[in-house]
Amino acid sequence: MPRRPEPSSAIAACVAWILFFLVAAGFFWPRAPGLACMGLSFAGLLHLAVLSYEEVTQAKFDEDMSPIEFEHYCAQVLREMKWDARVTQASGDQGVDIIADKRGRRIVVQCKKYSKPVGNRAVQEIVAAIAHVDAERGVVVATCDYTPAAQRLAASNDVLLLRHTELRKIDRLLTR
Repeated sequence: MPRRPEPSSAIAACVAWILFFLVAAGFFWPRAPGLACMGLSFAGLLHLAVLSYEEVTQAKFDEDMSPIEFEHYCAQVLREMKWDARVTQASGDQGVDIIADKRGRRIVVQCKKYSKPVGNRAVQEIVAAIAHVDAERGVVVATCDYTPAAQRLAASNDVLLLRHTELRKIDRLLTR
């Protein structure tokens, strides 16, 4: 996926397009190529506006967010990836924080905002949750690493372990 421009570079690019548009309008106005240049300038401005909108609306991770806020952040990222993601109730969720559906495929997600490695318990809970909600796959998303035992258990149960920074790659990672 191409990187989005930084806000300062988006502003600089927008200013450059405006200057180009003004020069083209003044210099080429009577000629047909001038109209083409102005049309391209308008298209460029529209493209930058869309990029700026996506940049503003994209979910942002914050180290200070609570575990509940982290669950909502993960659900928002999944929605940006075109998943129908909903956060479950905080209690009685059977280890499921998010249930997400996309094109007939259902996954269950457990979110862990920890500072120390995530252990076996999270993997055991998501394995139980897969059967409980009739999901195809389980995913654990954490802000930290996983213990070797958790990695082995996840591998033997086809559970995907992700860092929160990898969540936007979930579609590609689920096909492995």
